[in-house]
Amino acid sequence: MKRRFKPVLAMLLVIMLLLSSCGKAKEPEEEKHLNVAIYWNANVNPFNGWGGWWTMRYGIGETLLTMDKDMKLVECLADSYSIEDDGTTFRFHIRKGVKFSNGAELTPKHAIESIQKTAVENSRGYQLKLASAEVDGEYAVFHTTEPYAAFIYVITEPMCIVVDTDEDMSNYDFYPICTGPYKVIDHVPDEKWELEANEYYWKGVAKIKYITNYNIASDTRIQALISGQIDMAYSPSTATLPLMEGHSNLKRIDALGTRENDIAINCREGRPTADKNLRLALAYALDRTVLAQVSGNGTAEPLAKCFPDSTGYDLSNVKAPDYDVEKAKEYLEKAGYTQKNDEGYVLDKDGNELVLKILLSSSSNTAVFVSMIDMWKAVGIHVELDPMESVSDKRKAGDFDILGNAGWQTMNNGDGQSYMTNRWSDAGTDNYSGYHSDEFEAIVVKLNNAFTPEERAKVFGEAAQIIADDCPAIFYAATANYDVINTDKLNDLDIYPIDYYVLDNTWTMK
Repeated sequence: MKRRFKPVLAMLLVIMLLLSSCGKAKEPEEEKHLNVAIYWNANVNPFNGWGGWWTMRYGIGETLLTMDKDMKLVECLADSYSIEDDGTTFRFHIRKGVKFSNGAELTPKHAIESIQKTAVENSRGYQLKLASAEVDGEYAVFHTTEPYAAFIYVITEPMCIVVDTDEDMSNYDFYPICTGPYKVIDHVPDEKWELEANEYYWKGVAKIKYITNYNIASDTRIQALISGQIDMAYSPSTATLPLMEGHSNLKRIDALGTRENDIAINCREGRPTADKNLRLALAYALDRTVLAQVSGNGTAEPLAKCFPDSTGYDLSNVKAPDYDVEKAKEYLEKAGYTQKNDEGYVLDKDGNELVLKILLSSSSNTAVFVSMIDMWKAVGIHVELDPMESVSDKRKAGDFDILGNAGWQTMNNGDGQSYMTNRWSDAGTDNYSGYHSDEFEAIVVKLNNAFTPEERAKVFGEAAQIIADDCPAIFYAATANYDVINTDKLNDLDIYPIDYYVLDNTWTMK
């Protein structure tokens, strides 16, 4: 009896071990948990200021249309759209089978109510130029106040994320109900966002079930990776990137972003820089290869035009002022600066030394501006730093010669019209230069009626040439979007040119 029993017992043990191992293989896949440090924000409400950018960055919300990695406009919650009535009516067919994270079906009503709420409540809602909207069967239909080709791009902006408007929205600052691959399950103010995969996600449930996003400052994210606190860091401070050396499991993944870095030049009458020739002299004197390295520590590219190449606009025919010392001196003479003092600085027509100041906040990267000052000194222009805790009052009053700007997102909504209009049109909210050009104002009108990508690209080229010729700003670097991952834990990720596309359902862990 004992001899017969032993083989049977052995076989039973093998089966039990196999079953046990199978169970253990499935469990980690179902319960995978990733710790990250993505951009931090206090709210994820698309109707509340810039909150929608984080709603999208965290993979919580989606829009009717979106931009792909090649900066092409593609369908998302709408699976088709049309432009009617000479560009004042926009009809979106709402994709069937999409559910919110609470299991409710997405309908055209949700799209209409979300966009209308954004138009009224969000600080940038005016960009929609929304006159009215209605549900027409399976379609959400929007009417603008005038022909407005940019509407289909503005609709991709995260402020236009579609939420479940049938729910109580009073707590949407922290727990919005949207259609993205993840939903918020917990929020600890100033500490973390806890995300869980949306079981109803229409593109397929995310492979990583739980993600914790910690509030970790950019200058300590690399240390957090090294210590094992997190396994992915988005855009850690460039100054800390050398800390990666010696850690073979850390890998940087990047792609050229759509942000540009520039300095605004005061064009207002009464300032020395009102003279376009002086502005051009300042522009030609800058070596952008050096400035890109100083500002980006290997994560930026030199830029002389107002759009980085990542935007997809062909600006190859645009002639912009780039580094040329002789040209800088030539434009200085055109501006009337023909004499120099013993220190080599140019004198104005009254024999006084020209001294310009760069207004910048105390948090600015002063190394970049110190480099600029040295380059301007080489051609005889005396420029000094004017650091302040806050520049807002002087900036608003136009009380500066040169303004040290932060990086500008040129494609706030998948298109350059909002950026250009805000920066340099008469109605621009960010026209700190005080710039005016009848020719540029005509370009804005032209863009409203440019309905094909080819037409728009052509007009953006014309606009870029006007800005290059008049020089209300000097561009010097285009920044990369990048993250650093722990390759022991996480597989490579897709990096998008626009930096509000971050977390999606394609991420996988090892």
